[in-house]
Amino acid sequence: MNKEDHDFFMRSYSLEHTKRYSMKPVVHQESVATHSYFVALGVMLMSEDYKFDVNLAIKIALTHDLPEMEISDVNHLVKKNYPEVAKALKEAEMQIIDNMPESLKWFCNQYHYETPEALVVHYCDAFQCYQYAMNEINLGNQGYMVDVRDNSLIRMATLATKLEAYKYDNN
Repeated sequence: MNKEDHDFFMRSYSLEHTKRYSMKPVVHQESVATHSYFVALGVMLMSEDYKFDVNLAIKIALTHDLPEMEISDVNHLVKKNYPEVAKALKEAEMQIIDNMPESLKWFCNQYHYETPEALVVHYCDAFQCYQYAMNEINLGNQGYMVDVRDNSLIRMATLATKLEAYKYDNN
């Protein structure tokens, strides 16, 4: 591993300290690193039902939130409710990706396309938000996590429709 990649790898541990939903009360904190792990696990499980390049999708899942090393986590509802913030964040993400090691850039960028692999990662991203929200709700957090759960289910339904074309025929 060259020095640049080594330094990046060492800095990437900051994702373990970058907390999701940091603006809201939660019972159990979740890091961006943990989130990415569960998104990748979801991708592996989806491979039984959908046609896509699992290897590629796992790499997209593992890299999809790397820019948060520098911009932290901004939740989906903030981006949805404030499109100008979402646009600025996307521009910042692109600049951050441009400065990443070459071996990661392409995978980071793939998240923004509508390929079957990216769609599966987006679905698993929403599914992991649902997973976390349900865990929080089961622990007694009936506040904002109810909105996260409901919004995640809507995102999952929309993405499931887009993924229908890639579903294995189960006849």
